[in-house]
Amino acid sequence: MITETETAFLAVICAFLTEEKASPAEIQALTEKQWNHLFVLAAQHSLLSAVYDVVGKTPEFAELSDELRRQVKTQAMQSILQQVSRTARFLSDEKELTQLGVQPLVMKGIVCRNLYPKPDLRPSGDEDLLIPEKDFSAVDAYFMRKGFVRDKETAMPNDAKDGDAPEEMGYIHPKTGVFYEIHTRLFSTESSAYGYLNRAFSDVFAHPSRVEVQGQSIFTLEETHHLFYLLCHSFKHFLHGGVGIRQICDMVQMIRIYGRKIDWEMFWQLCEEYHMTCFCINLLDIGERYLGFSYEASGAVRAAKKLHPDSEALLIDILDAGSFGKSSAGRIHSANITLYAAETGMEKHTAGGIWKSLVPEASYMKNKYPYAARYPFLLPAAYVERILKWLGQGEKGQKLSIEVGAGRVELLKKYDMIRTTDGKKRGDAHAGRIQREK
Repeated sequence: MITETETAFLAVICAFLTEEKASPAEIQALTEKQWNHLFVLAAQHSLLSAVYDVVGKTPEFAELSDELRRQVKTQAMQSILQQVSRTARFLSDEKELTQLGVQPLVMKGIVCRNLYPKPDLRPSGDEDLLIPEKDFSAVDAYFMRKGFVRDKETAMPNDAKDGDAPEEMGYIHPKTGVFYEIHTRLFSTESSAYGYLNRAFSDVFAHPSRVEVQGQSIFTLEETHHLFYLLCHSFKHFLHGGVGIRQICDMVQMIRIYGRKIDWEMFWQLCEEYHMTCFCINLLDIGERYLGFSYEASGAVRAAKKLHPDSEALLIDILDAGSFGKSSAGRIHSANITLYAAETGMEKHTAGGIWKSLVPEASYMKNKYPYAARYPFLLPAAYVERILKWLGQGEKGQKLSIEVGAGRVELLKKYDMIRTTDGKKRGDAHAGRIQREK
């Protein structure tokens, strides 16, 4: 079961999403120690500004120590100001890209923020843009002219030829800290755990949607595909180290706003073909139980498959994970154990997962160790560095990683997220068959 503090945290987030005026009853009996834990949870899930917005004027908050109140208010205000600045910069850059003849599809980030009652209280560390491969050179040149530098973890290899379009490239502005991820594919095609998901988005440029953000029209994925993308993105993070409650809030808000525009038959068909129906049903069950979500009020349609939700174990993992599953070293180091299980279906053989964690695919290593991308002959040195770091954890740290990984593999099994034992890939039936009806 989740704790009293976690229950209060979820009640506060629900109040933020639903714009409840009264302070949640769940916060009234919290001790200062529990309040401190609640704020730590909020920070881990990148929701401190939202929490402060709900509780900042309550009598319960006023009774806390001056130091704690000052710290929370300062961090919340800083986050809001930074987000306002990043949003303004993004809208300017997106407009200039459009004037160059590039029409990116904006995903998550600012589009998700726009779904919230107070958008700047839902922070985004970066903005993600999907572009056609043919536009990559123009986009890359634009960011270079604007003083951005390519992200060190996805640095362009020295042997890249003109016209080469990487699947993902990060750009960071050294003065402002603004960060963009430019994608020509939504998921790494080299990942056997989730690379196949790209097939569900093969024709998204043919039917984009427009949304208005501060009076500016931007293009994004159409509603059905965007909701499915949010689900797939949560699935990817769940396979790595875990997914946070904010990602569930994004899905809930997407449905609240666009529930009557989403093609629910198509959505649940995609969930079936990509083996995510059970996962999605349980994520939305968390929304119903804790985040004020209602299928009926939002116009959403339940899955035809009758599954009894059992989301408590999933919720516990989500709360423990933080925003992107990086709340602990054990989670971070255990990620490839869960990835190995998802790739192979061999959920009982954690030894293979441990080895995969130590010696992952070369593409992963080149992304994680920039010198291996720039100088491929140093790839063996990168593997040695990785193994030594694992050994440096000590026996206790290694044991924790294995325990976390094994426990999370059990969750993959529980929520039907492991590939079939015959090795059949999810989504094989798609192959362009599902198209947006005109």
